[in-house]
Amino acid sequence: MARYILYNDDVQVARFEVQHSIITDFSPERPDLLPMQIRHGTADAFSSWLRERAVDLNSVMHRRLMNELIGSRDKITLALLTYMFSISDTFTCFEEGAFVPRMQLCQTEEQNKVSDYILLSTDTSLRNLHVATPNASTDGSFTKTWKYEGNAWWLYKLQSAAATEAEVEIGRVLQDVGWDAAEYRFVGRFRKRVKTRNFLKEHEFYEPYDSFRFYFEDPSDDDEVIYRNIASLGSEQENAWKRILLADAVFLNTDRHMRNYGVIRSSATGAVLRLAPNFDNNQAYLANPGGNYSEAMLKRYMRQADKQDIENLKVLSDALKRYPYLHYAYEASIKYM
Repeated sequence: MARYILYNDDVQVARFEVQHSIITDFSPERPDLLPMQIRHGTADAFSSWLRERAVDLNSVMHRRLMNELIGSRDKITLALLTYMFSISDTFTCFEEGAFVPRMQLCQTEEQNKVSDYILLSTDTSLRNLHVATPNASTDGSFTKTWKYEGNAWWLYKLQSAAATEAEVEIGRVLQDVGWDAAEYRFVGRFRKRVKTRNFLKEHEFYEPYDSFRFYFEDPSDDDEVIYRNIASLGSEQENAWKRILLADAVFLNTDRHMRNYGVIRSSATGAVLRLAPNFDNNQAYLANPGGNYSEAMLKRYMRQADKQDIENLKVLSDALKRYPYLHYAYEASIKYM
């Protein structure tokens, strides 16, 4: 049996034990600094959270990467051997007596070798690397990897040209109107890669709603419950959530599942700082599964719209006029003002 310590930044927040890749005990020490999903301290909840942090093994390149680096596809093993390191939050874990500060753990040159392996499939020098890869939190439908460029971390995704165009253009118009949205940029001439800048500041971590919902009395996935829960965090969070919901309706985004939105928390205090920005629109607009735009979501949303929704739609519609690619969304939006 191996004993581990879980850290948030460099603060010890829990202990756990592992036997044959099974979590046998989990003991919180700083519940205020833990994700809500695991703050009450059950081994099963911690195991689920840990598996979600492991490299997504649906991707061929990720499976090859794990064979090169570790020789295992067990998600608990993968998470532990990469110290649970992630760019999108501040948690790490080590066996007792083996702590390394998080800022020293991630060597960008080695991390970029891992990213190049995933993106280019040509790097054969990984076998002797012992890295804590930030790819440990790249679960999802598309091949993804973090790269360090220009003093910032960028999440690269390999996807269709339609998905990339939708994601970049939607991100641009949302930023244009001053709404909090992730920054996306095209990569390469064929536009089958996109990159987005890490939206976290120092000493902040992202917690998806799928985990954070356990903060509330009712953690169910009912839309009205989710709205009430987020609204209870304050008017700023409620207004940000309303803008995300409206944008999803305008851009026909049906993929806003509970890991595609969440909160930004302080790693020092555990406090909720703000709602995470609007991100992950690669199955929206003309990149939706049907490939055709429909205003059905917007029509349904506007049936219960309040004054703020109408004002938000006007602001967004005015900006959409300047984006030829998004003309279907513009034509739909002007019908509801």
